[in-house]
Amino acid sequence: MTERHELEASLLAEISRRGKEISETQHELARQQRVLSRAATLLRLGKGAPTVLAEIREECPDLLQEYCDLHLTLAPPPGLRPVPRAAASA
Repeated sequence: MTERHELEASLLAEISRRGKEISETQHELARQQRVLSRAATLLRLGKGAPTVLAEIREECPDLLQEYCDLHLTLAPPPGLRPVPRAAASA
């Protein structure tokens, strides 16, 4: 009988742990959704993308990290202008 109680106690502890983990994840996702909804509203109201992005980073630094990394990689270095295709081939 003791073995059965140990198994039940262990199972209950695991269920409780996972329930808490899910609750924390839901809370974080809800927070991220609020940040993104506010950012979308600000963009629709005419606020500039750099300002909105700075606000997102302030609220939730990792939220759009992949997006920011991609755009930084694709952006030309400051001060360099791309060479027009027609001029390059002439």
